[in-house]
Amino acid sequence: MALHRVSQAIALAMMTLSLWGLFSLVPIEPEFRVVQASAVILTMLALSGAVYLLLRIGSSGSAVYWSGATRAGQVRRIGLMIVVMLGLQLLTGRVLDRLGVLDTFAAEAVYLLAFTLVPAGFLQFGLVKWPTRLCSASKLKLFVAGVVGICAAAAWSYAAVDAAPVEMMGGPIGDWSVRMGSLIVGATAEEVIFRVLLLTALLDLGGTRFQAVFLSSVAFGLMHAPPTLVQSVESWPMLLDAASAYAPLFLGQVVIGTFLGVLWLRSGSIVLIALTHAIFNVGTTLLYGL
Repeated sequence: MALHRVSQAIALAMMTLSLWGLFSLVPIEPEFRVVQASAVILTMLALSGAVYLLLRIGSSGSAVYWSGATRAGQVRRIGLMIVVMLGLQLLTGRVLDRLGVLDTFAAEAVYLLAFTLVPAGFLQFGLVKWPTRLCSASKLKLFVAGVVGICAAAAWSYAAVDAAPVEMMGGPIGDWSVRMGSLIVGATAEEVIFRVLLLTALLDLGGTRFQAVFLSSVAFGLMHAPPTLVQSVESWPMLLDAASAYAPLFLGQVVIGTFLGVLWLRSGSIVLIALTHAIFNVGTTLLYGL
């Protein structure tokens, strides 16, 4: 019941955020404000309904490939782990910024260290339990899930390449080789945290498959909040500007996280979700420089 109420509250907040984003993108003419406002609301309801149906259909079924039910308080411990990761990343970034050595590669190194060493420490010392594989998906299910996942991610990245600014496509080969390595390692770490550990723990907590995918996807989206959003908390106007700029990216991350969560439910394959995530990351990097 608690997860159900949390899911409803978050869904309402996201609908409000979507409305705010749509109204900020669509200029409202005074003489047509009723018609335009109605069109915006209907568009948002249609999009929300489509996402809801896709998630409901995608998360249906009863196949369970992984479980960590023997560990009490797993969700709280994973939440603490994520807070420690983000706190370490922000603190280290702030120190490097004060020292004047914080550049793109230093920021990526801090991110990778925080998102690999902290989970490894929590797992090593038994604070978080690695789930147990109960069974494996059939070869047919893996093949279908792999085709759907990789093709969707490749289509996204192809569209991003087409839409990306020309300057994003340049740079030395060495820089791109380091960036691609970072994308692969980061994608694997995030999938372990948000799908293998968190989504599985939410299922073990008694939530439905729908709720587990949705809540883990929201956590995945929030994790990608830029440091400027955190740093602007003290100033309300700055916070509104930062939130407005991040809102579309947040909603996009939640959708991608939902897709990856469904893929995890259907396949139970860590390799598949990590590879699909890494391909998605290529497009996200080109579009947003992340």
